Amino acid sequence: MANSFFTDSFELTKIDSNTPVELITTDISWATDRETKFIVPDGFNATSTAFSWPKDWLKWINNPEKFTELPKKINNEHLINWMNPAAFPSFTKLYAKVNLEGGQKYTLKINYRYMVHEFGGRKFIRLAETSWMGGRSRFLGIAYCMVGACCLAAAVFFAVISRKLGLSDTSEERRLTNNS
Repeated sequence: MANSFFTDSFELTKIDSNTPVELITTDISWATDRETKFIVPDGFNATSTAFSWPKDWLKWINNPEKFTELPKKINNEHLINWMNPAAFPSFTKLYAKVNLEGGQKYTLKINYRYMVHEFGGRKFIRLAETSWMGGRSRFLGIAYCMVGACCLAAAVFFAVISRKLGLSDTSEERRLTNNS
């Protein structure tokens, strides 16, 4: 588990009308994580001596003196995304989704609270246009579809071969009994 939590926040506004743009922060984590993985087990006692809070966590709570036990279910999808382990040292985590209008100019205000200079880290903002096949580069989506099609073709090929040659469990059993 991480001993930190990404605490930066963002405000996006249209430049011409100075109206805020909604950052959609629901459904940014996997449904299985929300429904099964981030639920505190029955009988868990966060105030016992067997459990200690990560050292920096109380900094991010609004009322640390009242925060003595974990909620039954973690609903903060930013925390859920942050706690999922990354495969590589350089990683991206989804913060929000946004629906933007074309031809508009926007201002992004960043409330910088997650300090990375202490460990020599860096932060970047990545904006991506996505579809059902993934991001702007369609290579990965097309590659997945091609591999799936090849696997399906191989399965059909092997099914036809096994039917033509008459390979089944009974013929295999006969072969084994004849060899004994």
